[in-house]
Amino acid sequence: MKKSNKIIRKKPIPQSFAGQVYLDPRYEPAFKELFDSEDALKDFLDGVLGLEGDDKIRTIKFVFDKSIRFRVPQSKKIIFDVFITTNSGRYLDVEMQKLDHDFLVDRIVLYNAFLVIKGKKEMERSEEFLALSKEKKEKKRYELPETISIWICDFELPYAKGEYKDEWAVYSQCSIRNGRAIPIFPKNRYIFFSLPNFKKTLKEIDGSVDAWLYLLSHAGDGGELPDFGSDIIRDALDRIRVDNADDKLLLDQEKYMSLKDDYRIVLASAIIRAKEEGRARGLAEGRAEGRAEGAREKGRKIAAFLRAKGVSENLILDALAQK
Repeated sequence: MKKSNKIIRKKPIPQSFAGQVYLDPRYEPAFKELFDSEDALKDFLDGVLGLEGDDKIRTIKFVFDKSIRFRVPQSKKIIFDVFITTNSGRYLDVEMQKLDHDFLVDRIVLYNAFLVIKGKKEMERSEEFLALSKEKKEKKRYELPETISIWICDFELPYAKGEYKDEWAVYSQCSIRNGRAIPIFPKNRYIFFSLPNFKKTLKEIDGSVDAWLYLLSHAGDGGELPDFGSDIIRDALDRIRVDNADDKLLLDQEKYMSLKDDYRIVLASAIIRAKEEGRARGLAEGRAEGRAEGAREKGRKIAAFLRAKGVSENLILDALAQK
């Protein structure tokens, strides 16, 4: 998304961005703006995948908010934050996940399943596949392309408490028991990053992945950030500068800071848990004082749950008012 050198706004910068040099890329609008460049995505992905020299990604195609719908048997729809195709035939999905919620692992697996099916369909539409003979196409009926799901999470990673990076794959239990845990299907990978657990200082930054994780972790802190001597990162930072943002980007960012689908999922989980624990303790006994105390306890549990998930105090107050 190329912007003109002169940003024309009809409205003043909202007060919610006062004192901020950059928009926080942990929210979707600024995340997209940060990575709205083929060079930026290639630099990030080369680092994540450990590609060097001739193995580096040469070209990519990418789409934000890629809507995927399949009928299985009912129509199911998901939206990838960034859907990427590389020159080497890889298909990638990059997700910025602000809040943890129940069934997160289910969601990750579902997104990956859609990614694999989408990649398979795209592979069979490619010029290379269409040029094959009928026999070779039949031979490749079940062949799958390389698919990689990348999740950048603003919370602890499932199964990797305290770590800032994890990777999942399919392993044979026999190979694990025998001490030879090698993925049996290396073409399908899940890669995760936890921003709260990325605690490297500027002096400890080593390589492009560290640099991008540092930007994602600290752009919302308020101050200037280094470009690490990279023109690609310098351009990315310029794209999320508050002073460079137009009215639409500022409005979208402010909206996402106040409400998201993930927040509604977390709120639903909090209310259900509070109700279940309230019943277990016998707080809803039918007496007036019992009902009142039950409501207060329910509110306290909802608030505590939402705080633990990183929801802002303003949204917590809204949730308690609506429950």
